[in-house]
Amino acid sequence: MARPVRLLEVVDSLQPGGMENVLVQVLSRYAPEQVSADVVCLVRSGPFEERLPSRTKVHVIGKKDGFDWKTVSSMRELIRRGGYDVVHTHHLGGLIFFSLACGMRKRPVLIHSEHTIWTGSDLSRKKRWQRRMLYPIASAVTTVSQQQVDQMQALGFRHRQMFPIVNGVDSARFCPAVDKVAVRRQLNLNPQARWLGMVARFGPWKRHLDLIEAFEGMAQDQSHVNLLLVGDGGPEKERVLARLETSRFRDRIHWAGFQLDPVPWYQAMDALVVSSSNEGMPNAVLEAMSCGLPMMANDVCGVREIAEDEKHGWIMDLGSVPKLEAGLRLAAVAAEQELASRGRAARLHVQNQFSMDATVGKYFDLFCQSIGKTNKTLPG
Repeated sequence: MARPVRLLEVVDSLQPGGMENVLVQVLSRYAPEQVSADVVCLVRSGPFEERLPSRTKVHVIGKKDGFDWKTVSSMRELIRRGGYDVVHTHHLGGLIFFSLACGMRKRPVLIHSEHTIWTGSDLSRKKRWQRRMLYPIASAVTTVSQQQVDQMQALGFRHRQMFPIVNGVDSARFCPAVDKVAVRRQLNLNPQARWLGMVARFGPWKRHLDLIEAFEGMAQDQSHVNLLLVGDGGPEKERVLARLETSRFRDRIHWAGFQLDPVPWYQAMDALVVSSSNEGMPNAVLEAMSCGLPMMANDVCGVREIAEDEKHGWIMDLGSVPKLEAGLRLAAVAAEQELASRGRAARLHVQNQFSMDATVGKYFDLFCQSIGKTNKTLPG
């Protein structure tokens, strides 16, 4: 008798986000005979739960702010009952609660993943010490970019298996529009404008406020350019939306909110803007490239690992508002043929190098390797 790998994914929530987006796509592609997966949300679920396969059970613990011992006991009971072969934690919080829930007793194999370049509190002495103490219990520590691995090693982190598994994209789903003007009309967007877009939650590291200010500086003499913001949630939402309402170019900035299907919104854009101060590997870049869009990206986000400057868009220092404005201006004045050429090259590149099937296979191979499983099924 054979059985699939029993897998538990540990996340804060299933709210919209890059990591959560990749997670639900990966879990949706496992065959039932390969993986039997559950997801535990430490804090809450979210809209992405409905994108999971019906066979995937979602457990919500409801952790309170700060440290919560009830979360430890809930995790302990879930792991005890679940019969998991592998537990896959994402970010530091999940790693901490897993380690406390299992203690020194026999535990499932642990795979831990980090999804962003560390800045701010992640570089604090406390969090560096926590990671240094807990990484050794993991069979592998993965990232989504080599840039992350380089940073971790520069900070003195070592592990017998520490490597990137880059995100992939479904290029059949994320594809260029047959008729961009028709898509814009369906979305009630100006069909003749040049649309520069951002797809992101409202986190301070995304720099929405800087983007709006930079757009205003450019928009006064580039009257054909509009700004499209897709995404919702996050700690900066109220500030950004309040700032948006006071913009003198409010009629040229469209906020679409969260979109369960972002494909037509990508298709409506002429270029994607990535102004983030830090990322691991921005999933929106892969999705936009797959939709045939060039990107204007800040050169701190792991973008150079998935795209080439001048060939697939522009990758440059956008770290200040004046620099971001200059970048927007480049995308604003670029000829349509140039945007189209870079967009075609971008799509071909992700089709050849960043398939979602390859990402799924790498995670599955890692799970199998970590539990000593060499074929496609586990002995029962």
